[in-house]
Amino acid sequence: MTMQDTPDQSSEPVEQGPRARRRRQQTHDAILEAAREVLRVHGYARFAMEQVAALAGVSKTSIYRRWPSKGALLIELYMEGLPDTAIVEDAASLKSELRRYLVSTVERVQDREWRTILSSLVAEAQYDQATATLLRDKVVLPRRESGLRLLRKAQERGEIAADVDHDIVLDLLFGPVWYRLLFEHAELDADFAKRLLAQVEKMLFVPKAAGKAARGA
Repeated sequence: MTMQDTPDQSSEPVEQGPRARRRRQQTHDAILEAAREVLRVHGYARFAMEQVAALAGVSKTSIYRRWPSKGALLIELYMEGLPDTAIVEDAASLKSELRRYLVSTVERVQDREWRTILSSLVAEAQYDQATATLLRDKVVLPRRESGLRLLRKAQERGEIAADVDHDIVLDLLFGPVWYRLLFEHAELDADFAKRLLAQVEKMLFVPKAAGKAARGA
């Protein structure tokens, strides 16, 4: 955390009642919109709480009461775009769910604003351990656990081989997405998602005859 982003230690009285709650929600929304605008205009390199506070028309104390750090604010901006890309753990077909999830994720990062938020969050995590911990605990691990449960259920159905390393499968699927996202050396689009899936599927899925034999063993 830089000096200009150090939380203001002063306090403000917290009002109660429905009207006060509405005002707090309006302030909350105004801060998030201001943060998005600062990132749009200035990028991560010049993203600071002072700019967000000035644009939202609030004090820095109002921001730090809700988010203790710049990283925490970036996490919330990032999380706003995630519900439509959640893994469906109870999907009947692993192949269909992996295709749906990966393609929807790649489509999501076509939104330049959301992509900037994600890149900014990753950059902040390199310098701030608290942000790195938030990113791991709120974003990476929950989605990874969902992916692991999806793979375990597919394995129980005989859809994938018994000796498949689930952790490696997830790394093989999503490592290339992050690589292209961060370095932008090649297109990150639906065609890439399909080609990536085709390669992973060759390693992952058991031929039908072999799957039946494994279940009958």
